[in-house]
Amino acid sequence: MPWVIAIMMFLTLLAAAVGLILVDAAREGSDDLASRVTIQIIEADPIARTAQRSKLAQALSGQSGIASVNAISDAEVRELLEPWLGGGVIDTDIPVPALVDVTFAAPPSAAQLDALRQRIKPLVSNARLDRHTAWLAPYFQLMRALLWLAGGVVLLLLMATSATVILAVRSALNTHRETIGIMHMLGGADLQVARLFQRRVALDCLMGGVIGLAAATAVFWLLAGRIAAVEPGVMSAAAIPWFGWVVLPFIPVAVTGLAMLMAKWTVISALRRML
Repeated sequence: MPWVIAIMMFLTLLAAAVGLILVDAAREGSDDLASRVTIQIIEADPIARTAQRSKLAQALSGQSGIASVNAISDAEVRELLEPWLGGGVIDTDIPVPALVDVTFAAPPSAAQLDALRQRIKPLVSNARLDRHTAWLAPYFQLMRALLWLAGGVVLLLLMATSATVILAVRSALNTHRETIGIMHMLGGADLQVARLFQRRVALDCLMGGVIGLAAATAVFWLLAGRIAAVEPGVMSAAAIPWFGWVVLPFIPVAVTGLAMLMAKWTVISALRRML
């Protein structure tokens, strides 16, 4: 049983680690994006567009509740659009909008956003305010769906581990049926027999948990090196958060406690039918 528990624990820890990564990524991403808005200036004349961008950035800098204002250059905007539209098309046919990135000190309320719209309307009439959370809503929906999937996998693996313990205990009970009968004749109680099985199950689960945790940790460190080599911004932020290294070692201990409870329940219920 220890090797079966080790395999189950390895898979459980991998699924739990994925869930923790998704939780941390969604938390950090939502906090960062909720505090940022982008102002688009739709103007065909490049000279007027540049002047309006500078005017708007200067007017918003230092405003109450605004942490920073970044006027994005045309070159940066073209670099962002080039993978989608191609460099040749952008340079010749399509006038790109001017962008001003505004970061609030805290996630803004609806009243603050309305006040910002009223502030920029007299300055630049053709400006449009976009919240990052609006167009990234499908991304966060996907993150939540993957998080529920990871939680479901962990739950299924815990159920499979419990079933493994129950089958192993029942098999041991059938093997030692005569010995248990002699113990009862000598005055042994059901609880004493259950404690013997609990001790054996606890040792097997702890051994399997340590092996599974060691294997999962090795995989985490190996993947961390591979992820760090990926181009920044693609998957470089995918890492187990600090609290994950506290939660993950606790899982084998919790599974051991669950296995002991299942072993006790299985032994006592079986002995009541056997004796």
